[in-house]
Amino acid sequence: MARSHDKRSIANGTPVDMLVNSGEMTFRHRSGISSSRRPGRTVLRAISLLLAINISAATAWGRQARIDISQGDASAFYSSRQGSAPAGATDWKCVLWPGRNSSARGFAVVGADSAARGPSRDDARIQEINRLIDAGELPLARQKLAEEVTGHGESYQTLFLEAKILFREQKCRESLKVLERCFSLDQHDPELYKLVALNAILIDRMDIAEQALQTATRLAPHDSLVLFHLGALYYTESRFPSARPLLEKSVNLNPEYVPARLFLGLTLEELGQEQTAIDCYHRAIEMSERSGSKGEQPYLYLGRLLYRENRLNESLPYLRKAVQANSRSCESLCLVARVLSVQGQEADALAALRQCTGADPNYVEAHYLLSRAYVKQGRTGEAARELSLFQELKKLEENKKDSRKNQRARP
Repeated sequence: MARSHDKRSIANGTPVDMLVNSGEMTFRHRSGISSSRRPGRTVLRAISLLLAINISAATAWGRQARIDISQGDASAFYSSRQGSAPAGATDWKCVLWPGRNSSARGFAVVGADSAARGPSRDDARIQEINRLIDAGELPLARQKLAEEVTGHGESYQTLFLEAKILFREQKCRESLKVLERCFSLDQHDPELYKLVALNAILIDRMDIAEQALQTATRLAPHDSLVLFHLGALYYTESRFPSARPLLEKSVNLNPEYVPARLFLGLTLEELGQEQTAIDCYHRAIEMSERSGSKGEQPYLYLGRLLYRENRLNESLPYLRKAVQANSRSCESLCLVARVLSVQGQEADALAALRQCTGADPNYVEAHYLLSRAYVKQGRTGEAARELSLFQELKKLEENKKDSRKNQRARP
């Protein structure tokens, strides 16, 4: 049976949403994650920022798309069109750029090796520009790209690389405008739709991202990363039954890709398949340790689920490993404090909470837990101060208005 849940932080991007479940307060922090909830759109945007898009030559049945930028906004116009070109090679991997996940920034995965294809044109100059982009050497890549256009003219490949540079610079609307020109030259490259989707995610146009990823899935049905992104998008929109088969297929196609396993585990939790989710997290931990990944998420997600299942003694070692992986992970620290408090280790629980407030003084849950801890110790003045600070921070978060609109692509 699927778990009931509050969709507000997913639909509206609310940074903190206090829930009351059986008299216990739980919190959803800036990343959209809490001790009982899931990552939201911030997570999907963080993943998109880490990706280096690589061209493949796959073509198949698909849609024709035109991207129009009007008054600073992106809208997608889709019309049905059948393509008949044979599918080309689609085996590729993405690059996850090394990054450190702070407690307030959601999901980040430390780098994976790249065996990605470059642009489909067999041209050493184009391949070199693509390599520079993947290496993060954007000024040099832009210089080489300008030289290529001056000496050999503009092409689909040069336009795509320009859009890719803009994406890496987080100039998403400018990137989409360049991609519009790419569509006039080729409507059957799945990499084009992938880059459209990733740009759309970063400007919170999930409607465009969904349409682009659906098209990319039809063009490259065995591309594990496309399936992962579409499944992750469905997950953030609380469409769990739709997310599950996509994430399962992504995992089957690329068993070593840890983010897909993590999102599959989160989806299984929401569908009430806790034990299967636990098994999924165990596999993710095995793969992370084998690859040398330093991220805390596999440990945090498993520890958090075990905590919710009231398996506190089992949860604590994983939560401690999450803190070891990221000493500024406030969610991990607060969960550690909760478990230690139940076990009567109040001094250690307090130390974990102080470590959390040292990492993020505005982390709301920590102040609430500190107020409770001080009450237990009879330190009424400190308890009152922490409770007051909690209430002030909570009020500030509630007063923040979400400027994003629920936009939809126009026909």
